[in-house]
Amino acid sequence: MPDTDHAVPSPAALGDVLLDARRAGFLGPGPIEPHLEHAAGFVDLARRQPVPSGTRAPHILDLGSGGGLPGLVIAIRWPAATLVLLDANERRTEFLQRAVRRCGLGERVAVVHQRAEVCGRDPEYRGTFDGVVVRSFGAPAVVAECGAPFLRQGGWLIVSEPPGAPEEDGHRARWPADGVAQVGLELGEFVREGFGYQVLYQREACPERFPRRNGVPAKQPLF
Repeated sequence: MPDTDHAVPSPAALGDVLLDARRAGFLGPGPIEPHLEHAAGFVDLARRQPVPSGTRAPHILDLGSGGGLPGLVIAIRWPAATLVLLDANERRTEFLQRAVRRCGLGERVAVVHQRAEVCGRDPEYRGTFDGVVVRSFGAPAVVAECGAPFLRQGGWLIVSEPPGAPEEDGHRARWPADGVAQVGLELGEFVREGFGYQVLYQREACPERFPRRNGVPAKQPLF
């Protein structure tokens, strides 16, 4: 995937894409605007994070991309970034491939149809991303185990927190330091900017034993 921002993405096309995603059941009900605002929060927070690869073009994974949020919004609002939209559902990834073309993002955004547990062991993807964003994927232990293998050392993980998620000691209970440390992560800041976001950092390389085989992270969570 070339490091380029030559393509001019289409925000107008994105609106149509999200309407189609909602009709297909890949996006929750209600107006599109709150979904866009939520995704914009990911962009603002991601742009404040380090780029451990040392390049001007951060490489970001949207884990469990679904209807394309926040990945498509990040790509449109951050022209230097390259992204991979990962999803295990074939119907969703076919939709995402069409969405990327409609938004004019094909030079900077790739779509991968694969389970995270498998993709996280693939040398093409393991330890190659500056950041991972997660809108709706699973419980904190599942997100940590499936997200950490993709990150370079020094990379970051930004996770959407549910409405009403506690902002002080409570969020640390959801993301215990000893629990996330098993996959090399360290708890960062909790941000409430309309929506809640938890930031974690890949302080050490994720141990080779993670992620475990398909389905195990959810059935036998680390914490």
